[in-house]
Amino acid sequence: MEIKRLTKENLKDYIKYLNTALSEEPEQIMTDSVDEKSMEKALSDNSPELCKSLVAYEGGRLVGSLEYHFYICLQDSCKMAYVDWVYTLKPFRQRGVAKSLFCEFERLCLENGVKQYFLIQADNSGASGFYSSFRAASSAEAVILRKTIL
Repeated sequence: MEIKRLTKENLKDYIKYLNTALSEEPEQIMTDSVDEKSMEKALSDNSPELCKSLVAYEGGRLVGSLEYHFYICLQDSCKMAYVDWVYTLKPFRQRGVAKSLFCEFERLCLENGVKQYFLIQADNSGASGFYSSFRAASSAEAVILRKTIL
């Protein structure tokens, strides 16, 4: 397994992966369609606001990804991270894809002085089993407000 950062060079692989995920499990994907031009522009602009992505390859095929943000809290200057989305294509689950992505993500966190991260867990048995395997992590029920502003 090879973990890479998502760049313009491997964007075509990522788009193919997203289209596969969208066709297999649309309810698990954050979008209704894949907009290649918008993604290419976002990566080209190299905006600091754009989330970073790690991608996992197995046998030359992109099979999983993890999107994240680093940020600094104003009140105490604590460096934190938020995992925005993690997903592995169905045929590649239970093979260590997500675990490898998280290992690389945690390495990058430490390299950047980030000592803590959080994510909103998916609500399914596969995800629950995966997250329960994390060491030195806690999970709590949280009420989440999400509002879309048009």
